[in-house]
Amino acid sequence: MGTVTAIGSFLDGLRTALDARPGLAGVAIFTAPVSHLDIGDEAIVFAVGSVKGEYGYRIGAPHVIVSEQFSVDGRVWIVKGGSGEETIKEARDRALEILEEVHDELATNDTVSGIVRDARVVSVTLDQYVIDGGRDCRLAFDIRVQSEFTPA
Repeated sequence: MGTVTAIGSFLDGLRTALDARPGLAGVAIFTAPVSHLDIGDEAIVFAVGSVKGEYGYRIGAPHVIVSEQFSVDGRVWIVKGGSGEETIKEARDRALEILEEVHDELATNDTVSGIVRDARVVSVTLDQYVIDGGRDCRLAFDIRVQSEFTPA
């Protein structure tokens, strides 16, 4: 089977790399949306929305080389029991710590172990919610990815 996109390999490789980071011990990491019953209190969820790859082509001896670009959206999800400003800050700080782990991984492993040419976090949005008995903090972020491959 030939390569037609790096999307699946990228998601699998990034999940594996992040899962090995000590700062993410106990954080559930998913490569697609999951039920709120499965997500737990601390999670990273990738590819929440559609991932669309765009191709460019160039001739390389002896085959065509495909240049691919895509963006993967991600969510950091934190649920903390309690109320008041202390709980709000704890939830937000933990969400930001987890996002920093994603940044740090891509800063030192921007090819995701050679799967892609470059991957970087390029945007972030903070949302904070009140839930029964606690706080829900979410960071939505985008990773822009560039890849090259040669189809079979």
